[in-house]
Amino acid sequence: MTIFDWCRHCGNHGPMTEEHLPPRVAGNRSPITVYNEQDGALTVLRSFEAGHTIPSLCRADNNKASHRGLPEAYALWRDDTIGHLREAAAAFHHSSGQPHNDLFFIAAREGGAFTLPMEHGTKLGSEHITNLNPGKIVRQVLGMMLAVQDTRYLLDTQPQLAAAYHSDEPTSIEPFALHLALAGSGLCYFRNGVLSVSVSLTGQGASSTEFWAVSFPPFLIFLTSGPKAPIEATRIDRWLGYPVSRAFSKRDRKMRYPIADPRELLVAKLYQDQQRLEEMGG
Repeated sequence: MTIFDWCRHCGNHGPMTEEHLPPRVAGNRSPITVYNEQDGALTVLRSFEAGHTIPSLCRADNNKASHRGLPEAYALWRDDTIGHLREAAAAFHHSSGQPHNDLFFIAAREGGAFTLPMEHGTKLGSEHITNLNPGKIVRQVLGMMLAVQDTRYLLDTQPQLAAAYHSDEPTSIEPFALHLALAGSGLCYFRNGVLSVSVSLTGQGASSTEFWAVSFPPFLIFLTSGPKAPIEATRIDRWLGYPVSRAFSKRDRKMRYPIADPRELLVAKLYQDQQRLEEMGG
């Protein structure tokens, strides 16, 4: 499908191509139906026969991502993370007797999210299995976030975002930030910013931040207008400090990702909608 619109990465007007989100190399090849919720009712937004796509990038920018190796780096990172999740789920099942997928619904004993430690690029020991590139990974994540936007707001008012995506050298998106949690909530994304408000009980007043989100399992990813995420999450925009040619350092291979706390209203809503789709046969 080709439509005339504007490219979410460069802003140019012209014919847009269908971009696979998440990348095709990350398993996005199967039939899928995307729903939209309005006034509590789910309606079909669009059905896809060979993976979810969005006609939001010009051909040049769509091709550049593959030439830079961004989708492939994201897919390797995803595979590595899923490997750690499977090991954790097996241990969880062995110790609790609960189904493996219930790992996504546990929380820390002292409250808050359960955090899963992992070391990227290793297999239960010191065996090196792949050279993961955090600079490529985080640029692919940022590019996907920009690609789902419904308006030009981020492109026109926050030029550092597109500039960081296109740069192969160390860079930053401050004051914006990218955060990651783990979830099995299915594919979804917010096409516009959402206002998150936190009320202080110490008399310091309320604070607010805008955030944008995509859920491409097993990742729940947030772009925020400030340093804080709407839920407990690991900040990954510091990986933009890596040039795309460098692999993870020994320090950064060791990561801790929170499993999205199902007691959070936003997370509970995502799982509720997924259950509704399953009941509908979606």
